[in-house]
Amino acid sequence: MTNIEDLIQKISQHTGLSRADIKQKIDKKKEELEFLINDIAAAHIIAKDFNVPLGRPDTKKQPELTIKSLKQMEPGLSGVNISGVILRIFHPIEFTREGGKGLLAPILLHDGTDSIRTILWGMKAKQISENQLQRGLIINLKQAYTKSGRTGNLELHIGDRGIIKILTDVKKDIYPDPKDEIIDLDVLDEELQEIDTKGTVIKLGRLVTFNRADGTEGRVANLHIKGQRVTRRIVFWDQRAEEAFIFTRGDELLIQGANVKLDRDGNPEIHSTRSTYVTKIGHKSLPPLEETIVPEGTQRSTPMKNIEAISSEDEYVSVKVKKGPLNDIREFSRKDGSNGSVRRAFIFDNTGVTAIVLWNETNSDFDTFKDQTILIENLRVSLSKFQTIELHTTANTKFSELEGESVDVDPPLNDIATLNPEKGIACVHGILQNKSEIREFNRSDGSTGKVGSLTLEDGSGTTRIVAWNENVLKLEEIDFQTTNYIKVLYGGIRENQEGQNEIHLNFQSEIQGFSDIPSELQKIERKEQITDSGQASIDYIKTHLAELSKEADGDTIEVVGKVIRLFQQSPYYWGCSICKKKVDQSEEGEEWSCREHGKVDPTIRLRVSGLLDDGTGTIKVTFFGMSGEILTGFKSGDIKGMVEEGKTDDQIFEEMRKESEGKTVQIKGRIQLRTQEVQEETVQRQELSVNRIQFPSPKTLSEELLAELQE
Repeated sequence: MTNIEDLIQKISQHTGLSRADIKQKIDKKKEELEFLINDIAAAHIIAKDFNVPLGRPDTKKQPELTIKSLKQMEPGLSGVNISGVILRIFHPIEFTREGGKGLLAPILLHDGTDSIRTILWGMKAKQISENQLQRGLIINLKQAYTKSGRTGNLELHIGDRGIIKILTDVKKDIYPDPKDEIIDLDVLDEELQEIDTKGTVIKLGRLVTFNRADGTEGRVANLHIKGQRVTRRIVFWDQRAEEAFIFTRGDELLIQGANVKLDRDGNPEIHSTRSTYVTKIGHKSLPPLEETIVPEGTQRSTPMKNIEAISSEDEYVSVKVKKGPLNDIREFSRKDGSNGSVRRAFIFDNTGVTAIVLWNETNSDFDTFKDQTILIENLRVSLSKFQTIELHTTANTKFSELEGESVDVDPPLNDIATLNPEKGIACVHGILQNKSEIREFNRSDGSTGKVGSLTLEDGSGTTRIVAWNENVLKLEEIDFQTTNYIKVLYGGIRENQEGQNEIHLNFQSEIQGFSDIPSELQKIERKEQITDSGQASIDYIKTHLAELSKEADGDTIEVVGKVIRLFQQSPYYWGCSICKKKVDQSEEGEEWSCREHGKVDPTIRLRVSGLLDDGTGTIKVTFFGMSGEILTGFKSGDIKGMVEEGKTDDQIFEEMRKESEGKTVQIKGRIQLRTQEVQEETVQRQELSVNRIQFPSPKTLSEELLAELQE
């Protein structure tokens, strides 16, 4: 095999270039091809550019080497014959050379036992760019060859003398389904590398150029895409920026090999890298949007909408509303030295409540109104840092009083069962069923905080009302000895880590307690007397999984079964020491921050999921915190020690799996109905979030079985 020094010497003798010049060209060519080739391959391309004779290439067919498993592969093989499914397609790369342009296209191939990065060259790569080879196809490769990639990982390459054949008459169940690799936009909550996802374009961005610190010019463009519930931004950088304008509103996109990053407010964004492949896989007919650009100083008609009907797909709306609570005006200085002001407030109509952000002179316009019904035109629909809808004033926003039309004096009350986190704000009421003890905690900066909660039931469902720090005073002002009925106005809707909706009190929230219960709620039974320190018990219904209604959602059940499998995932996360939610680490790795409580000292929280079988059916179960510790036998301190020892997440998971699978457990938890995309169809599946776990004795199990047989 020719080594790199022989190639450099031949190129130097033919061209007169120095070794350093040739090495620089080799490095540049490798960078141009995103380091998908090694020094020898780059040298061959350079030699061809300069017409350097390297001898007649070996074009004869290599002896065929059939590979039954990727585990048989090693660098330096040729004539490789292997079959597999295309799990992922990366962006094709076009490069220049003397006499024309070249093309290569990386894919991820899985043979049923493992996956390998596979590089298609020349006409083979063109099959990707022309959409002849697609994700999910099962293909056979002949006359391929192996080599070590830039990171030392094994790669498979196939060039012009190779053969690619699409296989149709083959057992598909031996290969993984690429659809299972797609992560829903709704569950993106951390920084991830090389993920696949999909969504529908609902909003187009614009191209922005900027200057970097090194004096070079950068470009960025973005799109907003929507999943089942939330909207995320996908960002295209530099040479990929113009790609954002290939697509139109309503296009359904498949995004392969992108990175997830958190913006300055902690919201996940999808970032396209040089290898990310974004393709259109369909199109949805969406209602047309009004123009997104309004000439300065002009007014235009925007759609009139009820607050409940406003969604993240809207761009501009007009509303008929009344004023709710207001924040103080905050003044700020712009980069150009001018001053601005901003204030947040609530507005409501007869269908719902939402937040409005008032900019600059619109603050004084808004202040001229008191209890009147107001027509507000030309409001821009935006998403807050919590991915909730809010309306922003613009230079073209117009306020006017409506005569002859009125909105009710008080904001409407939402049914608890219909709470939607995207709406952000809600007013609820219900029977007081539970009150937790208000407790103090210490922050990492030495200061102290408070937290308290209570539970309401309104006939449609139950929800927890949570108060932090100064908002705890609103709970302390209520006489719980005489209070039976609670009304909460302008609370923030938040989804907890178990997927349940909660109401969090904020600075503008109001909470009122009453002894009298409204007639429409009198049929709801009080579970028990509420005390200052006690919590009401939860009723768990003993059942078998086969007896569960397919529509059951929010039911609390008790079931006995065997953990037959743990799902492969990181078995822990770093959580806030106060609220237990996931925390973010700074780029330097020295600080951790909670979106709710700022800088904190993180703690390790266990989070394991698996499959439970009770003999009548199976269900996915998730164990958080203490329940996870009881199941696996590993405490959070044990996990922390293993992390400090340098064990990987996979190694930690494997130890947990060995300790957990096969255990018979008695579980008390809450059923949650999840919506998922399966084979391009929307399906609902039930999961069980574990509250309590114990290991029943054989005697207990036999007694319960005997009792069932006697019934």
